[in-house]
Amino acid sequence: MSDRLTMPPPSFGRRLLSDRRRASILVAGVVAWWTLYALMLAGQMVDLRSASGQAYGWPQALVSAFGSSWAWVPMTLAAYLSVSRFPLGRKRFLAGLAINVGLIAGFIVFKAIYAVVTNPIFDWYPALPPVTEILVTSLRNNVILGVMVVATIHGVVYFERMEEREHRLAALETNLALARLEAVKAQINPHFLFNSLNSVAELMQVDIEQADRMLVAICEMLRDGLRADQKQERPLRDELKHVTNYLMIEEIRLGERMTSHIRVDEACLDVPVPSLSLQPLVENAVVHAIARSRTPGWVSVTGWIDGADLHVSVENSRALEGARKGGNGMGQRVVEERLRLLYGDRGRMHKHEQETDVYRVQIQVPLPERGDPSGRSAQGAPL
Repeated sequence: MSDRLTMPPPSFGRRLLSDRRRASILVAGVVAWWTLYALMLAGQMVDLRSASGQAYGWPQALVSAFGSSWAWVPMTLAAYLSVSRFPLGRKRFLAGLAINVGLIAGFIVFKAIYAVVTNPIFDWYPALPPVTEILVTSLRNNVILGVMVVATIHGVVYFERMEEREHRLAALETNLALARLEAVKAQINPHFLFNSLNSVAELMQVDIEQADRMLVAICEMLRDGLRADQKQERPLRDELKHVTNYLMIEEIRLGERMTSHIRVDEACLDVPVPSLSLQPLVENAVVHAIARSRTPGWVSVTGWIDGADLHVSVENSRALEGARKGGNGMGQRVVEERLRLLYGDRGRMHKHEQETDVYRVQIQVPLPERGDPSGRSAQGAPL
């Protein structure tokens, strides 16, 4: 399997300042839009003056139209950056509304100031009227156009975010498939199956009841890993059930060389977590530390809530005779990437080596917000 993970692109707005090519495309598009608008406006000015019998040539009309239209270029770019950061939506509606109304008011004031500053060049007024009259004229001429600009930018931003959502969902599906494949690989690994079934065969001679429990655990693990309807998230209790089956199998197989403990607060059990996210962490602890050690070892899974986040920690004793020997790390990378895709900056994975004898991997997941019908607030890059 390739170690490469599918990464969704960040939104255009957030890449704007760091991506010169995309910034150039945006600026060129805005300039082209207002150039076309200026040409259309110049044609209207010539037609209206001609219809009223006034002499008004194209050169004069073009100078006036471009002088008015290109003033919108910096305002449009500033509005794009603002709307990308504070779009109008159900979440924080009043704040978004205030910001967008402020944008339109800013257009009106800017155009009034622009008219005063450039009047000697474009001759907007034969003689400058009072400031209040200039503001009223700017309001009358620019409020509808300002609303249209802000509305159009919202359409562009929402389109970008829909596209980004599709990329993110595709990446999540890919990473869920990778997680399932890693889990199934662990479960149908010839060594794992051979050792587990060999342990079952030995137990049949001395403890039929325990052998039966081990077979049931193997079947449940395989069924859980191969489920076609596996969702991106599921309650922590389901993850713990999967991990408990795995740990029980390994405890029986390794005997006195391994002990395990699961201590999770009751309030944590219904919190949604990424499906099959704990299995790779626990498996790494068993395969790359406990099973390779000649001395007894332990694995501990702990869960608790701290503020608005769920924390789940997987700890294990390290082999006294040497450093932990890891595999290719694919399982942990898939878990870390899925946390980022699902929850953005609030989904994290930390690895710690406590002193010399304990290794710990901890994941952090945000709690669902109340009133969210999906049970989880939108995370990651804003959609």
